[in-house]
Amino acid sequence: MGPNLSYRLTLSQREVLEALIKLYEQKRRLIKSKEIADLIGRDEGTVRNIILSLKGLGLIESKTGPSGGYMPTLKAYEIMRSAVTQLPIKIRKEGKELDVILTNIEIFDLLNPEGGRAIIRVYGDIRKTLKPGDRIEIGPTPYIGIRIEGLVVHVDPVSSQASIKITRMISIPRVSVAEIATRNPYVATTETPLRELVRELLSRNMRGAPVVDHAGKLVGVITLSDIGKAFVEGKIDAKVEDYMSTPPITIRDTDDILRAIELMNKYDIGRLPVVNSSGHLIGIVTRTDVLRFIAGLR
Repeated sequence: MGPNLSYRLTLSQREVLEALIKLYEQKRRLIKSKEIADLIGRDEGTVRNIILSLKGLGLIESKTGPSGGYMPTLKAYEIMRSAVTQLPIKIRKEGKELDVILTNIEIFDLLNPEGGRAIIRVYGDIRKTLKPGDRIEIGPTPYIGIRIEGLVVHVDPVSSQASIKITRMISIPRVSVAEIATRNPYVATTETPLRELVRELLSRNMRGAPVVDHAGKLVGVITLSDIGKAFVEGKIDAKVEDYMSTPPITIRDTDDILRAIELMNKYDIGRLPVVNSSGHLIGIVTRTDVLRFIAGLR
């Protein structure tokens, strides 16, 4: 099978394979199906079924046992690298992901007072997925992080192309979160009384803080909402460990801003502890940090 095999992969297969490659390159060990499921926000059973199909194509190798897991084959790397446009770029309609793959996009007329336009080409049955009048979202695209919202104006099923009137477009640079994170942030300990913590947070104009144990290990996150819940329940003498969220949702210092946005949206949170390869806390990035950077304020 040559590089063209990549065009026969479904969007779900692409997504799982790309996630496996990313995790394997980060961790340099066999990857569990749960890790892939957590990364792409899918059910683990579904991911396992997709992995089986990819194994059948010779794109994934596996090892059983407690230390077992999955790794991509050399063929998988060749297929994913054969063309940048083969990476899975998502197209959504009314919030639902469509079963087509964006293979090319041309943007023009950006200076038109009535708004810019775009021509997109997809792999898949465009007739069953798009029609004039549909509102769609595209991206973010790999590497340059462009996200587009627009209105479908025309669909050409012969060439698998559609004309889009752009209503909103944003470009998110691929900058690591380490560059915008607050270093050495204020941290709470598991033993800190909530009454003491709320005074600290308010005096620092903060909505929450990462939590460490007596050894300095990151074990959770606590917010003003958590403290408010404790006080409503009459637990005014409670400690941080009683109401913190654990395990904490973290982000690696080498991950980019796009990944931070994905995690914040997925878990509906406004701050992420930033950890290094050893899992040690090095900073914290907030939704405000991301917005300020995108707006060019820092």
